[in-house]
Amino acid sequence: MDKTLKKKLFDLMDKFNESKILVVGDVILDEYIWGLANRLSPEAPVPVLEVKRKTYLLGGAANVANNIAAMGAKAMLCGVIGDDLYSSVLLDLLKKNKVDTEFIIKDKTRPTTVKTRLIAQSNRHLARVDSESLDVISEEVSKQIFESVEKVIDDIDLIILSDYIISVFSSKLIKDIVKLANRHDKIVLMDPKGQDFSKYEGVDILVPNMEEALIATKSSKTKPVKKIAEALRKIADKVVITQSSKGVYYFDGADEINLDAFSTEVVDATGAGGSFVAFLGLGLVGSNFDYNIALPLANYAAAAAVRKVGTFAIKPVQLKEIIDVAYNNSGAALGK
Repeated sequence: MDKTLKKKLFDLMDKFNESKILVVGDVILDEYIWGLANRLSPEAPVPVLEVKRKTYLLGGAANVANNIAAMGAKAMLCGVIGDDLYSSVLLDLLKKNKVDTEFIIKDKTRPTTVKTRLIAQSNRHLARVDSESLDVISEEVSKQIFESVEKVIDDIDLIILSDYIISVFSSKLIKDIVKLANRHDKIVLMDPKGQDFSKYEGVDILVPNMEEALIATKSSKTKPVKKIAEALRKIADKVVITQSSKGVYYFDGADEINLDAFSTEVVDATGAGGSFVAFLGLGLVGSNFDYNIALPLANYAAAAAVRKVGTFAIKPVQLKEIIDVAYNNSGAALGK
């Protein structure tokens, strides 16, 4: 990293409070049950976890919105939760972290999506328990989501669709949001999941990880990343493929950008993809959609995200620390 890029990234972060981003998608509450596992159950060959504490974090689309809000930007979240105890915990967390919850819809027919992780000493994962409904939301709730997007479309800078293939996104809802965004000259950034990407057709920016991209394009691991991106451009105009330790690849049909991954200790990769998408959105809005600035920003944010257990909102000081290290390391390599 040269001094010019470092300054651009720092200047960009100072402008985040001017951005307004709408996140639509699957809202998840991450529950962590921490304890000690020192013996096996007499009932089955499984560990017994002696519970010491519980913590709650924002996951899925809520994690994306949380990262946006933590950087001082206006984050509006639209999604569906249940009308239960966990919904209250989730809403309290969102409000505490200054995420706009006006467009969170309570649906009494379904539970709040909760992913519970059992963690033993040394951050050892014992199990994960998912409490959720995979039934597609009703037409009425889908209509409410669309009307929410329609209500704020003129006031926002970007729409992020965060799909965890739980319940929110039907092909029709995505298509309707894309058409609405096109009419109002707004960019749609898609964080996809699943085997079939056809329902995302028409989004402006598609951001899969490499595993998702391989599955969606039915490609082998030996296939060049550019060929995979070319196949995905049938879905979206611009494709960004995150490749874990191999970095990030961008292709828009003409220009391509290759970024190396930032080397750091990986404690837990949970939520890193959401952090990448959040900061890519922030970077694009703040830089007037300059990918040469926004992609490095998102790359460093993802590196910060894997340093802790679970999802968490990256703070400006943490991101600046990563950028400083990257700059100093590149300077040392160049003998500066």
